[in-house]
Amino acid sequence: MQVKAGPGAQCSVGTMESLVLVGLVGLLIAAVAPGIYALRKRMGAGGRKLELWTMLHRRGFTDGDALEEPRPLAMALRRCALCPSVEECRDWLASETREGFDAFCPNARYIHRLER
Repeated sequence: MQVKAGPGAQCSVGTMESLVLVGLVGLLIAAVAPGIYALRKRMGAGGRKLELWTMLHRRGFTDGDALEEPRPLAMALRRCALCPSVEECRDWLASETREGFDAFCPNARYIHRLER
């Protein structure tokens, strides 16, 4: 089947479908790329412990406290592994303060829930 694309130009339906498919693949790559970048950046850290553990210890928790609820912990670990604020977090941890992580940490709500 042929479809007129303009004066004197013809374009097949198969070509249009291919263009749509290429566009969808491009959107998928654009959606996944930030997560892959963050994960790759994190994995390049030389196997260091995730900052979440240091933050929990700073707030007075043991590893056992966090392990009491495995599903929320798993979600918190995933958020930490994919976090775009790693540098801010490391700076905060280096400051040795206990407050102020709410501004950048995607796990702030999880940590505050543990404190209740």
